[in-house]
Parts: sequence; structure tokens; C-alpha cells
Amino acid sequence: MSNDVQEPAAAAAFHEARPCPEMLATFSEPEIEVFRVTADLAHDAHCPAMHSSFGLFTPDSRRFVIERQHGLGSGPDWKMELLLCDIEDGFSLRLLTDEARVRGPILSHDGRVLYYWDDQSGGDKPRLVLKQVDLETFRRETLLVVDSPVPGIGRPPRGGQMYDMSSLRRDGRRLAASCSFFTDDDPQYGTIIVDLAAMRVHGFQFEAYNWRPIGLYYRGDDPRYRDHLLICRTHRQQGVDNQGKWYDRPEPDYPGRVTLHIVTDEGRWVAAVPVGDTGEGVDHPTWRGGKYEIVTHTSSVRTAAHWRGILLCSEPIACAAEDRYKGAHIPGARRFELTRRIVRPDECHHAWDQSGTRVVADTEGWAGRGTAVPIGPSAHLWIGTVVEGGGEDPVVVPKFLLNPRSSWTGNYWTEIQPAMSPDCRTVFFNSDWLGQAGHPQVFAVRGFQFPEPADRRLAAAKSG
Repeated sequence: MSNDVQEPAAAAAFHEARPCPEMLATFSEPEIEVFRVTADLAHDAHCPAMHSSFGLFTPDSRRFVIERQHGLGSGPDWKMELLLCDIEDGFSLRLLTDEARVRGPILSHDGRVLYYWDDQSGGDKPRLVLKQVDLETFRRETLLVVDSPVPGIGRPPRGGQMYDMSSLRRDGRRLAASCSFFTDDDPQYGTIIVDLAAMRVHGFQFEAYNWRPIGLYYRGDDPRYRDHLLICRTHRQQGVDNQGKWYDRPEPDYPGRVTLHIVTDEGRWVAAVPVGDTGEGVDHPTWRGGKYEIVTHTSSVRTAAHWRGILLCSEPIACAAEDRYKGAHIPGARRFELTRRIVRPDECHHAWDQSGTRVVADTEGWAGRGTAVPIGPSAHLWIGTVVEGGGEDPVVVPKFLLNPRSSWTGNYWTEIQPAMSPDCRTVFFNSDWLGQAGHPQVFAVRGFQFPEPADRRLAAAKSG
């Protein structure tokens, strides 16, 4: 453990926010307010990855961590900064970091410190540096340097491609992250676990490829699942060979498949998530709040004659090794569509409250993916309340929120990617509207009301 302490990255907070009523529609609820939170058009700003957004609000819902990017992710001038947004102070911003390649931010559960990685794994002396910033004094402290072979993986971090999120165990004692461990021949990726009390690190490889490695800790309070991580298997290897050519090597037994699994933070497989059968797309998986259930965006053509982007909820299930990749056909599997009463969900990203009953989501915006109007500005935000009981599987009652008008161009962060505060009163999201196409800023909306759980009229209505 290091005692290196750095002074605050900035002396004071600043404001860029202004009201943005032009994003409202004629049928918007009268109490809704929209704010443009960031306005530095020279730099892209965005909400962090949706999988970790619940870990980037302080528990009092007052403050939220925003990322601001300089340059392109693959260029020499690329830089990622972390900003702290104070909602109650007129969405004021404060710079938290000044390191070049900041990755994987996550707040402590009490909201007092922010953990983040200074990713130097692509440099001449590859290493990862875990730091924390105190959210009262704003001083930064180096906690751990990872520059030698990681126990359980056998190689040091190398390659400069750390995944953009971390996860904190419910008891606050362990932090999970995913990063690259390049060999001379192929890119390799692994999950690293930091014991925050002992400041020791170990790791494991569940699959060599890094697309959606996730490594998300269970969010609930049941001690049986405290060390459980949601993790992804893509059944393929991709990368750039020594001649600079891109390659894609799908596993012959599972071409085009993505499967989800539950693994302990010691790397032991525990259960399969019954999704990802042949022809069933899987993306943006996360825990349904504090419930021991996984929700994923699933591209489904089985539920109707037309394409439907649905919210599919599944319970992890222990099964025989030969059944792990059978998806819906795993014996004893339980899964249900939360959006089954919606004709065209077109769902993409989603963020859940701790109870697993309230959700904010955006709709698809990529051309050619089946959206009603297949261009980015057609994608919108909606909120929903999950209704349970009555002898039926849970189902979501949806409600339109607003149209962010983002372009969904080649920049990943022009996807809307909503993040919801713990008190369910504020939603942050991305949009490049009112700026330069392809260069997003952060917006916020509040004043909305979720559908009442007791109102089963929409939920009970039979389609057709």
C-alpha cells in the first residue's frame, strides 16, 4: 500500500448547467424539468457505463460522477477526467482527477470516497494504479500499484485496454475490475479482485475476450450471494494480429453466442443465467436491483412476427456442466419477459433502483436494428414500474419520459444510456443534440412521476 497523497485536481466547483425546456414535448408532464449539465463543446461528456451507474451516485442522491473525455480513445491525446456533479448546487461540477487515463470509477457505499484506476498498462512500464479521492477534501491517495504478475492469472496487466467500470462488493471489502493481460500473440483479458482491507490483488480468467466482461457484484443483502459476480462469455476471440489485421474467431460449437454466468470473486463457477440460446441476442445485462435476478436487453423475434428489443429477466440456476450454455433449455430454468405487454419495446439500456421495481430505459437508435424510425433521434427515454402478484410473472408498466434527440452516431457515448439516482427523482443521460453531432454532453431530467404499482390496468391488458 502506498501513502502517496496528491492535492485536489481543481481549486473550486464551477457551473455549466442551464435549463433545457426545448427538449420537452407538447405532451410532457407539466412538472418535468430538463437541464443541460455540461456545455464544454471542446470535450465530450457522458454518463459512465450503465452497468455501474448505480455505483456512481452518493447514497443521499445528491452527487453523481460524470466522465469528460479529451481526444479519441485510441489516440495519443486521449484523456478521461472525472467530474463530480452536485445536483442540489445547481448541477455544479468539480474536477476530481487530472491523470491521463482514468478508468473504472466506483463510489464507496457511504459516498465518502471515489475509487478509480489510473491505467498505465499501455506505457513503457505497464501498471495499474488504484487511487481514491476524498469527496470532502478532494485529496487523492494512491492505494495500490499492480505492476507484477497477478496471482491467479500469472501475467502483469499490459495493453492499455482496461474495461470502463468497476464494481464494489456489498460489504465494501472487495473491488472488481476487468483489464487486459496481452501476450505476445493475442489479447487476453481477466478479472482482478482487490481486497481493500489488506490491499492485496488476485484474479482469474473466465474468458480471454473482453466484450462485456462485466464482473458485477450482486447488489442485495443476502449473505449467501455476497461474493457472486455476473460475468459474460462471448464464445469468441477477437483482436488485431501481428500484421495489424483484425480477426474474429468464434468458437465452432457456439457461433454468434453470448452466455451469462455467476462466478464467485475467487473465480469459481456457481450458476448459469438461462439466456443466450441460439438466435437470442444478449446485451447490457445487470442485476435487477437487489434481487437475485438478471435483466438483459434481448433481441427477440420469437415473441412476435416483428423484431422486438425486450427486457428479459432470469434467475441464475445451478446446473450440470453440459447444460451451462443451453439458455432457455437449461432444466428448471425460470425466465420471463418484463416488457411482454408492450408491442414494440425496442429497449436498449436500462438502470434499476435497489428494490428492482423501478426502471429507466432508452430505446434503440442504431439504423437497421428494427426501430420504428431507424435513425438515432427517434430513440427516447421511458420509465416503468414493475407490477408483481396476481398469479402472474412480474411485468413492467411503461411511461414515456422524453426524447433526448441524440444522433447515435459512431461515438458510443451518443447512445442515451440513462442513470437513475437512488431516490428515483433524477435521471442523467447523454445527448449530442444542441451541440456537434457525435460529441455528447450530459443532461438531467427531474419532476417525473413513475406509474403507480397498484394500477394494473396497463399491465393486465391483453395484447391483441
